[in-house]
Amino acid sequence: MDDTVYISLKRHVRLDQRLITFFDVADAQASDDIIPILEKIIIKQIPPSAGNIVVITVLDVIKALKDAMPESKVEIAGETEAIVSLQTAVPAASFWKIAFVWIVLFTGAALTIMNFHEDVSMQKVHVMLYEMVTGSRVDRPLLLQIPYSIGLGLGMIFFFNRLWQKRLNEEPGPLDLEMFKYEEDINGYLAANEKEQP
Repeated sequence: MDDTVYISLKRHVRLDQRLITFFDVADAQASDDIIPILEKIIIKQIPPSAGNIVVITVLDVIKALKDAMPESKVEIAGETEAIVSLQTAVPAASFWKIAFVWIVLFTGAALTIMNFHEDVSMQKVHVMLYEMVTGSRVDRPLLLQIPYSIGLGLGMIFFFNRLWQKRLNEEPGPLDLEMFKYEEDINGYLAANEKEQP
C-alpha cells in the first residue's frame, strides 16, 4: 500500500466553526484507503480568545497527519500557509438596507458624472459638435446627448465586465483584479503578523 500523501494548503478559508479539520484547510492526493482517515483528522480547535483570524501552517497539518498515521510519508506541493477566517453565519440584509445603499451609491455616481460633465463643459461640446455636423445651432442637441448617455452606461458595464451578478466574459474586470490584489496583501500581512506573535 502506498502511504504517501501529497498535500497543498488552501490560501484563504472562511469557516463558521472553530474546529478545523484536514480538508477544511488542505487539498490532498492519496490512495483511496487513506482518504477516509484524512477526513477524520482534526488540525486544531481554536479557542475564542484566539480571535477570528488564524494562520495554519503546513507544519500544523503534518503534525496532525503524523499523529493519525505515523508511518505515512508527506509530500508538500503548493501553498504552505492557510489563513482561516472564522465567522458566524450572517443573515441576509433586509430589502430596505439594500435599497438605501443602492440609492446612496446611485445618487453619488450620478452626481459625480454630472459634475465631471459640467467641469469639462460637455453641453457646449455637444452644441458645437451638432452645429459642425448639421450646420444649425440647437441649445439641446438630444440627437447627440441621448446616444452619448446610453453609450456611457454601456461603457461602464463593459469596462467593469459585469451585468448584475453575471460576467460578460471570462476575463476578470478591473474591480476583480483590485479586490484580488487587496486580498493578497491582507493575506500576506496576516501571515507575517501571525508569525511575529509569540
